[in-house]
Amino acid sequence: MQVAVKDSKQLGQLVRLVRKAQRLDQVAAASLSANGTTFLSDFENGKATVELGRVLRVLDMLGIRIHIDLPIERVHLTKTQQQQLATLLQDAGA
Repeated sequence: MQVAVKDSKQLGQLVRLVRKAQRLDQVAAASLSANGTTFLSDFENGKATVELGRVLRVLDMLGIRIHIDLPIERVHLTKTQQQQLATLLQDAGA
């Protein structure tokens, strides 16, 4: 299911929903994602200043994938920019 996320509060609520659907409590989810329960609670409650790297670990552990919609098209990029994009996408496994 694809969901457009509007803010950190909504993202946290979605993560909580997925975590509970997977029958994980905060202690288990925090441990499996190499985070503490305070961090996970802050994240699920929409704290806007949580660390991105730690958020990405939680999302990965829960099987949540992030996709971004770039406001550009390849055809509008220079050859160098197209090569940079190709490298970035290759490095990300896309």
